[in-house]
Amino acid sequence: MAKMQKSFSNSDISEKAQDWVAQFRHHLNGSAQAECFRLRNTSVGRYRTLRMRRFGSMRKSGDIPTLIIPPLAVHDAAFTDLFSGNSLIETLLQSGHEAIHLADWRKLTPDSAEQSIDACISDLVIAVDDLGGRVNLVGLCLGGLFALLLAARFPGKVEKLVLAGTPVDMEAQLSLLTYHTGKLQSLPHDLAPAEDWLAPLAISKTSELSGLDAMQRDPGSFSRHDLDALAAFGAWAQRKGDLSAPYLRDLLMRIIKGNEIAKGELKVLGRRINLKEMRAPLYVLAGTRDEIAPRRQALRVLDLVGTAKARKRAVTVEAGHLALFVGRQTLSREWRMIAGWLQSQTPRTRKAA
Repeated sequence: MAKMQKSFSNSDISEKAQDWVAQFRHHLNGSAQAECFRLRNTSVGRYRTLRMRRFGSMRKSGDIPTLIIPPLAVHDAAFTDLFSGNSLIETLLQSGHEAIHLADWRKLTPDSAEQSIDACISDLVIAVDDLGGRVNLVGLCLGGLFALLLAARFPGKVEKLVLAGTPVDMEAQLSLLTYHTGKLQSLPHDLAPAEDWLAPLAISKTSELSGLDAMQRDPGSFSRHDLDALAAFGAWAQRKGDLSAPYLRDLLMRIIKGNEIAKGELKVLGRRINLKEMRAPLYVLAGTRDEIAPRRQALRVLDLVGTAKARKRAVTVEAGHLALFVGRQTLSREWRMIAGWLQSQTPRTRKAA
């Protein structure tokens, strides 16, 4: 970590980490609630670690389906459809997609107690096969790591890849996640709830300022529409998920602290992952104020993958982490451009002789 580029000092990030923990810790004692999506959807696949949902109509034969992979972290996947104007799924549907699929991570059950990176990737591969064997992947936050691993491990299954707010090279820049995990020497066999270890990812149900910033709403307006949007954000923030010890241990110690994805040291389903084997067209969305996936952590993937330069795009917006997924301005501008990019035809690259 000696070569790490710092955007703020250790004292600054220590204060920020303390603020996160102090501000967002109080809601963690609430019981987990059922996921709540605003738009009508259909469950089209049930696997050990996830349920695949389809929003919109059945896709036309021959169309490449788009699958969103949210983070398997503290909160559920309903942030992809929070409120009218603050819904990624709604934005993609309104931008010409017939259907959008979502990998909705399931709550832990006795048969999913051994939830792991391999188990999650395995289920995603089966879900992709059930969708026809080739998809566009949209990875959000840590969900982007699953999308990237799948695209590198099974390159033939991914048509295009979008990574939004995804930290890839943890050593490229200091962040709340790398600071938090950097202090860990080891983890106990029986881990405490995920929120105790992923505190920077936890959002307070009563944090109106966080909601206003994330949803990019006018703090001086407070119209009924704005208040309802904040209520939707608060209801989502109150819900929490649960994660298995094996998954948490790999995420914290191997991926975040060990930086094994960027270093090419992580094994997935029996094979060491080489990001150079990921050659699908890539679109990266990063935020200048993102303290979970800082800009340099997110953009480093452009140098690590094998995708040709002409097939890589990157956009940086003046926004924090959550605003990349739920912000009105980000959705109406950047995500509409991404939607068009996903639907555009990409010439196939010729295989080397």
